[in-house]
Amino acid sequence: MAIEARKQARDAGDASAELAALNAAARCHSLRNDSIASLSAGTDAAALAGKLGDVNAMAHALCSIANTAFTLQLMDESREIAARTVAVSVELHDDDLECRARQVYGVILGDLFRFDEAAEQISLALAAARRHGLAAFEYRVQANVASLSRKQARYFAKAGDETRMQAAANAAMDEAARVIAIAQRGKLQALEITMSALQGEVLALRGDIAGAIARTRFAIDLASRNRQFSNIPPASLRLAGFHRAQGNLPLARAALQEGLQSAETLRPTFRIAEICAAIADCEQDMGNAGAATTWRQRADDEQQSFAQERETARGYLRRIIAGTGLDKT
Repeated sequence: MAIEARKQARDAGDASAELAALNAAARCHSLRNDSIASLSAGTDAAALAGKLGDVNAMAHALCSIANTAFTLQLMDESREIAARTVAVSVELHDDDLECRARQVYGVILGDLFRFDEAAEQISLALAAARRHGLAAFEYRVQANVASLSRKQARYFAKAGDETRMQAAANAAMDEAARVIAIAQRGKLQALEITMSALQGEVLALRGDIAGAIARTRFAIDLASRNRQFSNIPPASLRLAGFHRAQGNLPLARAALQEGLQSAETLRPTFRIAEICAAIADCEQDMGNAGAATTWRQRADDEQQSFAQERETARGYLRRIIAGTGLDKT
């Protein structure tokens, strides 16, 4: 619909309508996890917004671009763009934009282990969502609250801090349960999928591998039924790890193959190389040395391919940053 709207707007010579369609397309591609298409639409939207002098539309385009950069693991660029977009949203007193920008920025900061800053951004995003008055925005922010607690639990588990890990795990499980209840009432499948997968990961951190398998399998099946394919590869990787922990290599191998099938539709993504490497490990443990070598070579090839795509995207992003003056702020 967004692509058709852009065509109609261009045919009619309506640049403002074309800009709105481009921003809509960038968000749709992002939701589908089509990073390159989202970056392309976002870049076109930013360029057109610059020509029209539309600061609000420019900021929405940059928000999509920041999210895409994060998906491509371009952390410096995504953080830089997201931070500026937050500042613009505050200057414009735009609650919708502020909620969206702070969520993106908070997620990025969480992945950088800057947990206090991430929590502040997500808290401010929640306040903006409530001012805006749209419940769906609030629910998405609450999901990010749960996700941040999950990241903290994972971090403390690796650090060997059992007390803080358990506290963060409890917070993640409680918040996820609240969001799932809301999602089920409102038939918000995407939220239920992400929160169910999150619960599976947290259960594993607690040592409940059987519970983790059941919850993760539920999330994958729900994602498959609802064609939410971007949720499947990371969940399948975790599910395979749980099966391996129980010594069930055939089930681990099957989970990885399922994840790979979905990841193939999401190129470019680093998940393909991760899954291929995990399959190689499974094959090695199953005594299939030849297959292990083949999969390990494919993992290397996929990693190189993704790295090339990412460097191409990095070049686009640096030009966007320079063209919009973000490098001078």
